[in-house]
Amino acid sequence: MLILLFLMPLVVSAKKPHILYVVMDDQGYGDIGYTQQSNDIKTPFLDSLAAEGMILNRHYSAWLCTPTRASIMSGKYPIDLGIQHDVFSTNTDECLNEKELLLPEVVRHNGYATHLVGKWHLGYARWSCMPCKRGFDSAYGYVNGKTGYTDHIVGNYYDFYDCQTTKKDGFTWNILTQDAGIYSLYLYNRRVKQIIENHDPEQPLFLYLAMQSVHSSYYAPEKYYTCHDTKRCTMQAMLNAAEDLLQDTMGYFQKAGMWNNTLMVYHADNGAPHSDYTSNGFLNGYKSSLWEGGVRTVGFLYSVNETIQSAKGQTDCYVHVSDWYRTIITASGGWDAYVKTTGLSPPTELDSIDQTGLLSDNSTCARDQIMLHIDPVKRVAGYFKGKYKLLIGDQNSKASCEKNKFYPLDVGSIDLHIIQLFDIYADPYEELDISDEHPDIVEELKKDVIEYL
Repeated sequence: MLILLFLMPLVVSAKKPHILYVVMDDQGYGDIGYTQQSNDIKTPFLDSLAAEGMILNRHYSAWLCTPTRASIMSGKYPIDLGIQHDVFSTNTDECLNEKELLLPEVVRHNGYATHLVGKWHLGYARWSCMPCKRGFDSAYGYVNGKTGYTDHIVGNYYDFYDCQTTKKDGFTWNILTQDAGIYSLYLYNRRVKQIIENHDPEQPLFLYLAMQSVHSSYYAPEKYYTCHDTKRCTMQAMLNAAEDLLQDTMGYFQKAGMWNNTLMVYHADNGAPHSDYTSNGFLNGYKSSLWEGGVRTVGFLYSVNETIQSAKGQTDCYVHVSDWYRTIITASGGWDAYVKTTGLSPPTELDSIDQTGLLSDNSTCARDQIMLHIDPVKRVAGYFKGKYKLLIGDQNSKASCEKNKFYPLDVGSIDLHIIQLFDIYADPYEELDISDEHPDIVEELKKDVIEYL
């Protein structure tokens, strides 16, 4: 899944930037052109934005989409939310803790209109779990991890809805059965157009476009196909459809006179799964693993406005998905309005780091470590520090949660007998375990992980 962004210290005018935040679903490192990790996929529109913006070469997510989305919205590592192991399942009573202060809630205090189009996947067991109760003025799309592209059915459930929260009507919720049979990206296109056409350009807009593309089931209308001989042709068709939606979205911003003051964040929610449709290029591993192919994602920043983003090119600085929380809050005006209107202090126990500095200087890094993952079910962990990546435990473990079993997060949660160390800058494909050559570094990084527990 994807992200883009523009930062407040760089905005010298009094006008706050519009923020377009795009998260792609299951897009692998070889499922986009600019990474040059695959020769069978073309994404000219996305490549052009990346080339003119800032490519994030070290953008990291969780290994699955619910943990990633929870991290984006809360500014915390999934391990600090207790939802690091798996995704929320269909018809579940799981929900991102309602006590967490979510990103759109803060942004709305800064005067932004806040809208979600696409995937939620952070729970729907109670109305209080729903996006229109968590800071979004409106939400349109689906609440589960996946749904059909045309029938909008997951399991035995029809999953396509909209909700709104307004001063006049309060909270409203509608199941959109009239949209059954219509390709979802056409529906998202229509909704984005409606939002922007009905929006006052003088009010800042936060549009969270959580794309259904390119998650399974793998489908696109025939008009998007340029070949049919392999399953990668279907992936190309799905990306063609996604680029159509994103290009139209840019056009709607331009027509409304908003694009010149827009910050765009683009990234995927995790790596691609293991299938004949998808590719992580030369990266090792897949979605649901701690190998680079599972957690290192495509990502870039883009703005045509140099007062928003003056630095261009590429950066090798670490960026974690939780960082977009602080970064977007800074870009939207900071915490003052929230503190003034609520009388509350900003949350203090955040893992998010403000990355706005990258918009003016791509060489000064705000983050030098990432506590990537600690999983007491599979008994594995992943940790970055400097140029090193430490993997703990059996990375091929198939362990799953046992019902009604408690999994404490302590030193016994991980298998410290299995250790791998990689120089992730010199060895991005994780081909050479150097743990035996650097026992001192292993001990230092292992100590950090244990202390975190």
